[in-house]
Amino acid sequence: MNRTLRLIELALISQLCLAPVAWAADPVTISSLQAYPEAYKMKVVQVTGMVSGYEMHHFIGTSSKLEKCVQNFRVDDGSGAIEASYAALCQMGPVLLKDGDQVTVEGHYLGTLDVKSVKKN
Repeated sequence: MNRTLRLIELALISQLCLAPVAWAADPVTISSLQAYPEAYKMKVVQVTGMVSGYEMHHFIGTSSKLEKCVQNFRVDDGSGAIEASYAALCQMGPVLLKDGDQVTVEGHYLGTLDVKSVKKN
């Protein structure tokens, strides 16, 4: 019984150590995303490039009454360009972008990028 508990404990510790590696975004070029879309579909990826075609949209939640900021833009890394969308609560002070910003974005690849985090470079 004691040995079984020890094995379970070791298995849990191993999984916790590997969890950050499993959730880390893979840095990729946009040309790779476009050349091998099925390989990246639904995976979290990281892309670095320049913002263009920037648009901001505001929505107010019907039940929560919280203002949501949705930023749609293209990211161009020199190898290609991809559409991206970054949604956040406006009250939480999301990173606000503009055309010409150099950024690193991380998000799910669905043919476009569903951005979860943005960092201006």
